[in-house]
Amino acid sequence: MMRNVKGLLIVFEGTDGTGKSTQINLLATTLLKKRIDVISTFEPTNGQFGQQIRQLYVNRGNITREEELELFIKDRKEHVDSLLTPALASGKIILCDRYYLSTIAYQGAAGLSPAMILAKNEFAPKPDMALLFTAPVETSARRITEGRGEQLNDFEKKEYLIQVANQFERINLPYIQRINADRSIEAIHKDVLALTLALIKSR
Repeated sequence: MMRNVKGLLIVFEGTDGTGKSTQINLLATTLLKKRIDVISTFEPTNGQFGQQIRQLYVNRGNITREEELELFIKDRKEHVDSLLTPALASGKIILCDRYYLSTIAYQGAAGLSPAMILAKNEFAPKPDMALLFTAPVETSARRITEGRGEQLNDFEKKEYLIQVANQFERINLPYIQRINADRSIEAIHKDVLALTLALIKSR
């Protein structure tokens, strides 16, 4: 008889330009090589509400802060119902690029109450581990403009990213592991892998 093993939800959080997406891809590749099956996903999703959120990257001016938050909540509910809950119930390991801590930080930086945002996300499964990547905002902005060759979008302006980083710094939840992202990709990956393998071993 198979043991009923609950899945794991590992989320990658931090300001834009801290290397989350690079690290999630590296971790997924390494775990698959070790024959550990994982599902990689992200928020905002490619669903109906996620696509509306992406349109805000160009212009956030046509929507109130409250309406913006509601889009993130609706997108997350769809994500939870369609993917996260069923995958966790079947014992899968999920790697998610952004989750509700990002909503707390980004919408908190826009002036909404972090406690209120957290309360609105009570429906969402708590992460087993949240890897919170931290780096100076100057480093993050440089990676976006020079590394990716992109213009800073409405969520990535330097003054706003400073506020977002401050919000992330204030979040104190037991499942958060802070990662110094102002280092080489290899050094960061080594820490991410060690924390992940320890979590998998402990379940």
